Amino acid sequence: MRREPRALVWLSSLLVIAGTVALIVVAIVVDDNHPLSTLSPVGRQGRDIAALINPIFIVAGVVFFLVQGAVLALWWRYRVSGSDDGDGEFGYYEDEEFPEQVHGNNRLEVAWTIVPTVLLAVISVFTLVALFALDDVEASDEELAVTVIGQQWWWEYQYHLDGDTTTPPDIVTANELVIPVGVDVPLDIKSRDVIHAFWIPKLNGKRDAVPGRSHDWVIQSEETGVFRGQCTEFCGLSHGYMKMVAVVLTADEFAEWRDNQMKPADVPEEGTAAAAGWETFNQQCANCHVVNGLTSAATRGGDPESPPDDWSIYGEFNGEDAGPVHTEDLVSGAAPNLTHFITRSTFAGSIFDLYLDAGEPVPYLELSERGTLNRGELEAWIYNAPERKPAAADELRGMPARTGLSPTDIDNVVAFLSTLD
Repeated sequence: MRREPRALVWLSSLLVIAGTVALIVVAIVVDDNHPLSTLSPVGRQGRDIAALINPIFIVAGVVFFLVQGAVLALWWRYRVSGSDDGDGEFGYYEDEEFPEQVHGNNRLEVAWTIVPTVLLAVISVFTLVALFALDDVEASDEELAVTVIGQQWWWEYQYHLDGDTTTPPDIVTANELVIPVGVDVPLDIKSRDVIHAFWIPKLNGKRDAVPGRSHDWVIQSEETGVFRGQCTEFCGLSHGYMKMVAVVLTADEFAEWRDNQMKPADVPEEGTAAAAGWETFNQQCANCHVVNGLTSAATRGGDPESPPDDWSIYGEFNGEDAGPVHTEDLVSGAAPNLTHFITRSTFAGSIFDLYLDAGEPVPYLELSERGTLNRGELEAWIYNAPERKPAAADELRGMPARTGLSPTDIDNVVAFLSTLD
């Protein structure tokens, strides 16, 4: 029987050990600022999850090293050098040179059956306790609830300031979930098309968004800041580009944001680039996008007397219900509400920053005043969105291209969007 070179055996063993140690070191010293890190939670639910998985990883690491150590010890104890074939590297040995083979050790077999069983049983108990705690979604310090709706390939957030998600929302926004610090905010998670999964790891675990179902969840942060998430259920072409952002503000900042979001947009002043952009927007975009206060019943269809379960396609015009958007051309039934588009920090499913990094962080509520607009990326998105983010616009999924618009048209549309604060 042929024997492998000793150098190759040693090298393979060292590579396995080195690779394992490297992975453990990377996991331990991972950057706390990594956007999808579960190792540095800032929310109560996230810390509950970390309190569960950290001991489990430690136990798993101990078991791993015990097993690998036993394998290496047995390999070293019962290694055979074989017969030299003359070249000093390869050799052969006969079958009779193998150590004596025995059936097994009953005590050891019982031990390595019982010990893992007990270990897994203990882990299961702590896992169930953690799961029950995460499923406690009724606590809320304020009358605030948010309906979260996933669709290909962005997230929508409908704010119900009275806590009743069965009534029309007070605020509808997209991509960025804004919440007050220290408050348990109940979420009602849904989907318009296929299965998605809502996950902001620093704040809580994952929750599926399933068509035709509502899944309760809760989100909370003990620190202010911006925390990113990712859809974790494969949902089609741009699944990897379906991101989300949670913005956590102080109580006063959240109140300021909330009051501003409830204001309708103003008609741009005549003769300005923004007014020309509004005309282009009204012709090219208002059939899908809502701008409260501007998109009127004249550009809508449907029956306002029979509202659907999904209130997101409703807006207001002069303080009155304007009826639902004319959406039969949309497979999923809605497009992002753009009423306060310029107050957000991201767009296109949060894959692009709406403002350029000028070196000094700009407070979230001051972005529209002090931020440097990422104009090039925004104009490229308006002109040919499918080129910037894979979509199936020919199947009415994702934003279609607007390559028929001239550079002046696009400049004017951006000027109009810049007024939506």
